[in-house]
Amino acid sequence: MEKKIGSKEVEMEVVKDTDQPQKLSYGQLNQACAEMSQQLQQQNKYIQQMHKQLQEMSFMLQNKRMEYLFKVVEIAHKSPLSDYVCFAKDFVEECIAEIQESLTIPQEEKKEETPKED
Repeated sequence: MEKKIGSKEVEMEVVKDTDQPQKLSYGQLNQACAEMSQQLQQQNKYIQQMHKQLQEMSFMLQNKRMEYLFKVVEIAHKSPLSDYVCFAKDFVEECIAEIQESLTIPQEEKKEETPKED
């Protein structure tokens, strides 16, 4: 495109803005892939750390819950059996049932296979 400025003609190049992304070379692609792989490894390591921390917190929470359940039962049995001062009788019974359930090791059911008769 030519434009006349004063007495001189100046040639101007029109640059069109295209939406096409710049093509990367093999080396650039390889480098980008390596960076993404490293980021993924870091994120996986972080996720594993968070998972481990979640398991530890869950274990601590379960232990604390058991302590409180035992405390409820202890307080209830120190008071006269006919008169639960701090806790309702149903609540104490639920606590006892939960303690028993938590302390009971689940046993796998033995499946007896019966032979098929043809």
